[in-house]
Amino acid sequence: MESFTSLSEFVSDNDSEMFQDDVFEELVQYLTPMRASFEKYFPEEQKTKRNLNSWIYNPFLPNLQKPKSMSNEIYESRLEMSSDTSMESLFKMAPLNSFRCRIRDEYPMVAKMALNILLPLPTTYLCETGFSTYVATKTKYCNRMDAEPDMRLQLSSIKPDINQLMKNKKLFHTSH
Repeated sequence: MESFTSLSEFVSDNDSEMFQDDVFEELVQYLTPMRASFEKYFPEEQKTKRNLNSWIYNPFLPNLQKPKSMSNEIYESRLEMSSDTSMESLFKMAPLNSFRCRIRDEYPMVAKMALNILLPLPTTYLCETGFSTYVATKTKYCNRMDAEPDMRLQLSSIKPDINQLMKNKKLFHTSH
């Protein structure tokens, strides 16, 4: 329960009678495998890396220790950004994605390093999604077809404009 701090706080703040033993046990049974799954994807060494790279999530934290993987030039740029009051106010007001887009223009080296650190998670997710789509497609069509054309459509984030596609088609009418 201590691993799920939000749930612990919720339980302690609200009426404890609401959480009877059977409900509590069911929650523990559900959350324990989830924790194991998270630990599989994010092992202990990843936690250490996350602590060293906490500047990515909040570049204005007081801990200004330089990570070993960071060059002196990037570190100086990061220090400069952390002392920029206009950037700090933007960080407090804008969502994190907007803030990252903004620093890309003014502090490109810092933004590039942050992107390189953050990139593996979505990449892994997209690979797993693609593989799941492939398996589902091959299963649905009993392994008898080439799945590549279907995969291209299923994995694309671009949705076709059917009306526009049909408008551009020429009607051919052949005589019998």
